[in-house]
Amino acid sequence: MENNYLEAMGFLADWQATCELLPLPAMVGLPRNDQFNHIVVYADDSGADICLFETADGSPSQSLTVVGPARVSVEGWQVVPGVARLSVLDEDGEEMTRLLIWVDDPHMYPVYGLEADGPVARFRDYRVGAIAVDVEMFDSEEEWKKTQTPISMKDSPVKAMSDDVPDEVYIGPRFVASPWLFALYGGEAGPEDATSPIGMLKAVCNEVAVVTNRLTGNQWYKVNADCGFPITLGLPIDTAPVPHPGSVVDGKAFLTGTTGFWLADHQDPYE
Repeated sequence: MENNYLEAMGFLADWQATCELLPLPAMVGLPRNDQFNHIVVYADDSGADICLFETADGSPSQSLTVVGPARVSVEGWQVVPGVARLSVLDEDGEEMTRLLIWVDDPHMYPVYGLEADGPVARFRDYRVGAIAVDVEMFDSEEEWKKTQTPISMKDSPVKAMSDDVPDEVYIGPRFVASPWLFALYGGEAGPEDATSPIGMLKAVCNEVAVVTNRLTGNQWYKVNADCGFPITLGLPIDTAPVPHPGSVVDGKAFLTGTTGFWLADHQDPYE
């Protein structure tokens, strides 16, 4: 299934047409400061956010996020305003994975480029999301596995060390990665190239809801899923097979994140 990512959040397929619908006077935002000339956000009731901002040097940009429950701990910084390099942490504070994501609250993270040379942002109750771009749906983990080529572990040194290691392993169905990070740290791209943080996503659906984008009246699927940690995924309403608990989604998606700053009940953890 290939789709326009805006439709995966219930917006119009055309970016300019979507922007023309935005109720600018009613959007939330922040006053001008040392880092940004403006930050304004359209926070749709369905959980689809659009952030429009301009940095102090006059550079305009935008980001989109899918807003779901606060469920993970992260730490990191922005490589450019609006795009953060975040480590997802386990219960012991150890890094599980490292992602490049869109954020709708760029004022909440320092900007360092590829390497942090100062304090990083840390959040215990963070919301990681994804916007489907080009994904396939499978009715079950078994159906997904039939299409995959496993990796043989028979001759692996790890297998020789433990009989508990299976003969074959699969990448998924719970997996997420940011190929852009390899390009950035490999020198093949610079931070300024990573403004669209598309990632690889394999996730098992836990809860599936049909929600309505208030701006357009269009419906979309808002899915609580497991990609190794909890994530909230946006899928277009014409997704087939129809997602349900136990479905597997596999493909490309924009990865997103938010502290929930624009939510009415947000509380600053540092206050």
